[in-house]
Amino acid sequence: MTCIMAIDTSKPNQKINIEAGIVLFEEGSATNSLNIIHEGGYSIEKKIGESSIQLLQVSGKNLTPGAVSLFTSGRYICTIQTLQPSILSTYQVTTSTIKKTIISKMSLGVMIARTILREIIELTKRANAIQSLSAQTEKTLDNLALAYYKLEPGIFKDIDLSTYVYSEEEYVSEPILRVVRKNLSNFVESGGILPEKPSILFVDEDHSELLKKKYQEEVDFEDEEYLFMRKILSLDPNIQTPIYEADITIILQICSKFAKVFETLVEIIEEEVQELNTNLELLLGKESSLSEKYNLLLDELESGIADEKPEVVFPIVEFLAEKIEKILQSYKSIFFTDVPNQYPQLQNFLSRAKASVQKVNLEASQGLDTTIAVGIDKEAMKKDLEGSVQKIMNYAKMSQEQVKEFNSLLIKLKSMKNPLDAESDARKIRKNLAKIYWDTYTAVALKYIETKSAPKPVEMMLMFGYMDESLLEPNQLAFLYTFKDETKSAKNIPIILCHEWLELIYNKKVPNSLDELGQTFFDKIKNDYKDQVFKKESDVPPDIDTSEARLKYEINAMYHPNVRLTTGNPASYMPVLSKYQITLPLDKCVVTRESISNAVNEILSIDYTAFNREVVYKDESLGIRNELVQRSVIPDFIVVPSIGTKIMMWQDLSILRGIGSKESRGRIVLPLFVSGDLKTLLLEAIAAFRWELTKNILGPDWNNVGIPSITSEYMDYIQFYKKNKDLTIEMKEKIAIEFKRFRTDRDKFVNDYLLWIKYESEGVQRLNRVVRNIFYKHIPFTKEIRDKISKLPAYTDIHNRFSNIRTRQYKELETKYRKYMDANGKLPPALQENLDFYKV
Repeated sequence: MTCIMAIDTSKPNQKINIEAGIVLFEEGSATNSLNIIHEGGYSIEKKIGESSIQLLQVSGKNLTPGAVSLFTSGRYICTIQTLQPSILSTYQVTTSTIKKTIISKMSLGVMIARTILREIIELTKRANAIQSLSAQTEKTLDNLALAYYKLEPGIFKDIDLSTYVYSEEEYVSEPILRVVRKNLSNFVESGGILPEKPSILFVDEDHSELLKKKYQEEVDFEDEEYLFMRKILSLDPNIQTPIYEADITIILQICSKFAKVFETLVEIIEEEVQELNTNLELLLGKESSLSEKYNLLLDELESGIADEKPEVVFPIVEFLAEKIEKILQSYKSIFFTDVPNQYPQLQNFLSRAKASVQKVNLEASQGLDTTIAVGIDKEAMKKDLEGSVQKIMNYAKMSQEQVKEFNSLLIKLKSMKNPLDAESDARKIRKNLAKIYWDTYTAVALKYIETKSAPKPVEMMLMFGYMDESLLEPNQLAFLYTFKDETKSAKNIPIILCHEWLELIYNKKVPNSLDELGQTFFDKIKNDYKDQVFKKESDVPPDIDTSEARLKYEINAMYHPNVRLTTGNPASYMPVLSKYQITLPLDKCVVTRESISNAVNEILSIDYTAFNREVVYKDESLGIRNELVQRSVIPDFIVVPSIGTKIMMWQDLSILRGIGSKESRGRIVLPLFVSGDLKTLLLEAIAAFRWELTKNILGPDWNNVGIPSITSEYMDYIQFYKKNKDLTIEMKEKIAIEFKRFRTDRDKFVNDYLLWIKYESEGVQRLNRVVRNIFYKHIPFTKEIRDKISKLPAYTDIHNRFSNIRTRQYKELETKYRKYMDANGKLPPALQENLDFYKV
């Protein structure tokens, strides 16, 4: 950029007219003046890499361009130039004299603060726009990279997904292929299962959790001090003036703080632009980008040497082309220029992609086998399921208005290219559809529990969330029509399928669940009947505490939220089961009592204390009053009619207060169709269970490091890892980057727990030594595993410490329990189990 200085700022007290497009101050030049635009406007640009990016534009009266630098380094952070003809005054001021200037003229300080605030607001908008574009670009890149693996398997013959773990040391010549490999490794490690054939649904879904990423749409910037000062500046001038007159340093502090916030936002934008450019280069850059790979894939299809069929590839390619066009448009609207260094054949690729999809039937893109299994009476099935919506809603006795509205919403949904789109129109339709669905589901459940009789579509609704036969492929309908879980679970693991749980609630055999706000059924009654005083649940009269009221509460409090949350992507949530949600054949992803039981027992064979808690044991006949013993209380595993990639830890205890509460079962909720690795997803839920149970049992001491526990010691690690002498500088940097992915401290723990169970139990070191020490102490492996890994150098010392502590505890309890032995030298079973727990 050519610098044409409009003014000489060394001249004091100037007031001059300046034309549009004139550079006032060059980035990096020294600041020696305070400048006021009485009327006009200016833009601020920043050089990032090889390009100069316009960050914001401001127009109006009494503006102070460049004032930020008087409160920071004394050099202009950005280049500033006029947007339109402007009238400008300039005064000789430096960083050392600005405070004195404001003290002598308070109104000047207010003018500066308001100008910088306007700049900050514009900067924030620009930062959010860039962040959103970067997130969209990265999501597109990641999802299409996973799809590319399935479409071009010949390139990745060396990868066995059951064992593959990406390493940075792995030699891969092309950056885009490194992205594919790293994403594959993270996806599978996190429990993701790739569809047999990639579909539009799969490449449009948010897989960020499985990919160990966070597609952040907005800038993560929260500064309470800045927000407070912003509120002060927005007060009525008649209120502000007395404040500044009473203490002029307040406006000085506001200017100084705003300048720092401005500087921080510019730094954030620099990082965002660099990250965006990296993603754009990988997606559509001129050298070995994903666009080039997909263009070559089209060449292979035309020449007949592609691994996959056109009806699978074309819709995916068209989807990529549409996303790229949106990205190109967004980039130009933000930066007022085209994306640089594009793949030379990009426009040709986009044209070919649009044309290609017209050659095939779009519905074939889902890659699902539509044949029906042998042995099914197709005509009987067709007759039973024909007009399912009407049959279900008639059974529920829904009004004609609701039936009409539901059908209207279904028609709108089916007409959409992607009914699960996160955009507002589709979301609104799904939201309205869900409301009627849940009203219908509640009415159906009530009637079914009372009558035990219903048409086949009603049974399928209760079990699967089924509603309309036209929303599913013939083979999917056939599976739902014939499926019945006749497997059994291990006796120690309670598994309750779909509507069975509602029947237990209706018959008051189990207490109601908490809702999303942590409220109980009794809390709701107290809120609903504020004119009556109920001190305890038993005070509620039978005409209020009805079976129907309990069932309705349970559906709203637990069922509805978990059907949404277990999808793993609430933004595209729809409770009605449809082909749009299905990425794997239903028989491959349905959970059964046996599959859940086997997965839980497999986890317990590694983490045998997963469901343990310390409870009080009493037996007055033996003189046992208050002995603390270890007890494993396995939670209820409740299956809800949903399809998705998330298993929810809903409650760590079913009874919140009173006698027996700490021995009550927790509740873990699973979708009936799990589109991921069942064991991995259960591990995440069990890790959350461990965390919440420890917090509940310990109360206020859950993070008190003076009382050793998994939560207190892990929290201490999170808070002070940067000062930990046992961690290298490189490891601390790695931890800091890793922690940015997680929203809560519990999420950080869950991630480490997965690595502990999946890898460290095999002797494969994936955790740092600090976390390994904490976990070995509080989440010990079974004896067989400990004996195996204790021979490895990384575990020898911590194993010896663990063994010494457990041996000491065992001897202390053995001595203490002698007085409780009977004539044959036997202990009560509860005490014997506790003693055995401490055996090494």
